[in-house]
Amino acid sequence: MKADMHIHSIYSPDGRMKIRHILKLARKKGLGAIAITDHNEIKGALFAEKLKIMPVIKGIEISTASGHVLAYGVEELIPRGLSIEETIEKIKDLGGIAVAAHPYRFWSGIGEENVTKNSAKFDAIEVFNGRCSPRSNSRARELATKLRKPLTAGSDAHFPDELGKAGIIVHADSPEEILEAVLKGDIDIFGQSRSKVETARYVIKAVTEWIGRGFKKI
Repeated sequence: MKADMHIHSIYSPDGRMKIRHILKLARKKGLGAIAITDHNEIKGALFAEKLKIMPVIKGIEISTASGHVLAYGVEELIPRGLSIEETIEKIKDLGGIAVAAHPYRFWSGIGEENVTKNSAKFDAIEVFNGRCSPRSNSRARELATKLRKPLTAGSDAHFPDELGKAGIIVHADSPEEILEAVLKGDIDIFGQSRSKVETARYVIKAVTEWIGRGFKKI
């Protein structure tokens, strides 16, 4: 089945989709499972799981001091603003999986040096993100191959038309089995990178919201 491993709801400061809408749309688009990964928030993921409409992987996209890190399989908040090392440690303490999110993204990727430095600690690398450029995704996959790390992928959807645009194909049924398959490398990647039109929307949205936050990152 297909699973979108990176979705934002209205529980993210820049999200546009309600949880019920996400679940309904995910089923309509043929997804078998999803991961709710709101910015520094777990409420949306817990609510989605509680509805029992489809398998939901609980996650958070955590803002570290150096960029974003994805946590899967956690049920508690992890403080933002910590170092990458401290963030990964807290994810592991909660029994979760730590993933380097879109490492080459200008605004929020942690960068090649930080991924490499912490490669032994990261469980996987997000090598395909529906909101990243083809070049960014290609470089992320090359890095994961070089470091011999498991792969994952997701749409990073903030709008309905983005949901299901990227993700993984996996032979599993439960969230636990999906995460296990990711760690074993027993998955395939699907998706489309950011188009020129989507790039324009992304940049306008990112800059506008950045100004609105008083020039502070999410």
